[in-house]
Amino acid sequence: MSSQDGTRLVITDLDGTLLDGETYDFRPAQPGLDALRERRVSLVLCSSKTRAEMEPLARELGLDAPLIVENGGAIVLRARMLPFLPPGGRQDGEYLVIPLGSTRDVLLAALDPVAKEAGVTVRSFSVMTPGEVAKRTGLDPEAAARALKREWDEPFVVEPEGDGATTLRLEEAARQRGLRVTHGGRFHHLTGTSDKGLAVRMLLKLLPDDPRGRTVGLGDAANDLPMLEAVDRPILMPRRDGTVDAALAAALPGAEQAPEPGPAGWSAAILGVLAGESLPRVPA
Repeated sequence: MSSQDGTRLVITDLDGTLLDGETYDFRPAQPGLDALRERRVSLVLCSSKTRAEMEPLARELGLDAPLIVENGGAIVLRARMLPFLPPGGRQDGEYLVIPLGSTRDVLLAALDPVAKEAGVTVRSFSVMTPGEVAKRTGLDPEAAARALKREWDEPFVVEPEGDGATTLRLEEAARQRGLRVTHGGRFHHLTGTSDKGLAVRMLLKLLPDDPRGRTVGLGDAANDLPMLEAVDRPILMPRRDGTVDAALAAALPGAEQAPEPGPAGWSAAILGVLAGESLPRVPA
């Protein structure tokens, strides 16, 4: 069985999308998850979260598809999914890890100079304890410890919190060093030149059963934009107040949006896609 519109692959962000942005609950998304499984449509998780966070979540969701971790810093997939080891990849037990981004040591060496040039003070995950991360995110301490196991992406906060101009200065200072600053739901992220979109495109080329032309993506924040631009059918997730991220709305005018925020809206959007329906459009 397949979806009425021929969808073969769904790529989704997590926090504020498949997961509730505050509680991290995915249970309201269960109807959509069940429908994807019934129709044998693969679901790829694509997040700023670490491999240590995403592998347990994938198991809980009953998924066996590739993972795109740390804002496109790497692709992680079962070794049996590919008949070869891609250039730069490494085998880790039953998994293949394909690094795409800059390593954490490179990012940490650059973060203070980037912040100094932007004229701000930052506090990165590298100096946070699991307790502080838990307090800032609402994660339990065990999950917060997994969030600290960064490899290709360094989240940070600006102290005191900045504005749009602050973000632009950070972006430019990072760009001068061949790096990127993006913004997710709670944190800024310093990354290499890879992003979610580059990782999606790489994954689509690697998969033996090429799904290009039949891909759907769902995301809610500015760091999801490259991923949404890399799929055939981008769907924007509204925030709790019903609006969509301004950067996404500006870059994808007239794009479809889920009918409500979080996992319930995610499920409704998936069910609509699989039924061959059109979703509401982002207001112009």
